[in-house]
Amino acid sequence: MPDPLSSRELAAFTAAVETGSVQGASEALDLTQSATTKRIQALERRLGVTLLTRGRHGVRPTEEGMALYPEARRGLDALAQAEGAVAGARAARPLRIAASHTIGEALLPTWLTAFRAELPGVHPQVDVVNSVGAIAAVREEHADVGFVEGLEPLDGLETKVVSRDEIVLAVAADHRWAHRRFVNPRELTKGRWISRESGSGMRAVATAALAEVGVELQPDLSLASLEGVKRSLAAGGFALISELALEPDLAAGRLVTLPLKGLSIERPLTAIRRAGGRPHEGAKRFWAWLPEVD
Repeated sequence: MPDPLSSRELAAFTAAVETGSVQGASEALDLTQSATTKRIQALERRLGVTLLTRGRHGVRPTEEGMALYPEARRGLDALAQAEGAVAGARAARPLRIAASHTIGEALLPTWLTAFRAELPGVHPQVDVVNSVGAIAAVREEHADVGFVEGLEPLDGLETKVVSRDEIVLAVAADHRWAHRRFVNPRELTKGRWISRESGSGMRAVATAALAEVGVELQPDLSLASLEGVKRSLAAGGFALISELALEPDLAAGRLVTLPLKGLSIERPLTAIRRAGGRPHEGAKRFWAWLPEVD
């Protein structure tokens, strides 16, 4: 494939033709007059012809210059259109988000509403998955930003703690524990644990915290959604669940929470993205917009 003519040299030439002077071309291109002259001379050397005649009143194209000018103009316009097409594609690209369930259901809808009020041209596309799935989506470049809530390693990812959460003991309002002041963690082994699925950050954090006080639990029922866990409590059992996810159920009186004696289960909620990546403008703006807590 032949080496194409330089767009910078063509731009200097066409600007000189259109303005009628090298000085005018220099001003149009924001270059020094010397730099503009060098570009035009380089183009003339490449083609082996004189493209402009210089006179007291500026420059005018030679016969060869007249032949080149319309093709050069079309070529430069085509390059500008190509650049605009890429910019348009980047602007139209959705903001791809992979969010763990607590963040995706309890926090992200409000955040995205507020963010889009400031930047309505950004179009989020959200997948609600568990923390393992969110990490995989970011690492494999299927998501621009992820949100996680578990204990998985985040090596090679940029992180930002966006909120904090407490995992609490929740039961139905008519459960036998509902009116107690607290529950000893060891009593949980005698109840039915309704849990999120394996790979859930909430389940991993709760299991690790209980293990530190010598309590090992196996779920009686594992479900892939927070809503499924909460609905299942109506038939008995208990859940160790995000306090953020319980607000409507507590307000409606369907569920109650109880302190675990001597145990508080807290965790950070973290935004992630690929370290050293080249995010598009919408993803960069969203990352900068996200809150950051200590």
